[in-house]
Amino acid sequence: MVRVKICGFTARKDIENALALGIKIIGVNFYAGSPRHVPQAKAKDLLAGLPEGITVIGVFVDPDEKNLLETVSALNLSGVQLHGEESKAFIEKVREKLPGKIIIKSIRVKDSGMLSRSMETYTPDFFLLDSYNKKSKGGTGKVIDYSLLNGITLPWNRIFLAGGITPCNAAEVLKKFKPYGIDVASGVEVSPGKKDRKKMRLLIENIKNG
Repeated sequence: MVRVKICGFTARKDIENALALGIKIIGVNFYAGSPRHVPQAKAKDLLAGLPEGITVIGVFVDPDEKNLLETVSALNLSGVQLHGEESKAFIEKVREKLPGKIIIKSIRVKDSGMLSRSMETYTPDFFLLDSYNKKSKGGTGKVIDYSLLNGITLPWNRIFLAGGITPCNAAEVLKKFKPYGIDVASGVEVSPGKKDRKKMRLLIENIKNG
């Protein structure tokens, strides 16, 4: 089955519900401009004592290098998701400073040309394709214009597909594309940062049955 990453947790109980459903990849948002933002001190309690084998990804937007490194170290994050306009040089420096950590570069897909250039420019472990919104860095619940993904050779074995994925459309999306994983936030929420156990369970069930 495709890997499922649930992003934007703000409550420990929601994480525990996700893990009970078999979710192995979770995301915590450290971008202060996000409604799902979690301060480092709160994140420490949020992530304390998680079972082995759980991948915890920290989401950052154009972060200060020192703050990024300190956050990853303090919380022992599995990796980082860079959701801003980070340069290739910055990503390579992060890779050098964080050996063994996962690096995900988010691409907000505005047009096919930009997508192709991004794929040629960046060298992360994984890409995350999200919808484009000039007023937001992500988490809008807006579906990607999937026509922009057609006619381009993409490394689907290294791609998380995001952007408006819900329990209702996940199976349909996965019939069109075969990504390494999907990334879901608003699609399983009752409000920004507050996850709905029933929606998370339905997401998993629909993917399995799709």
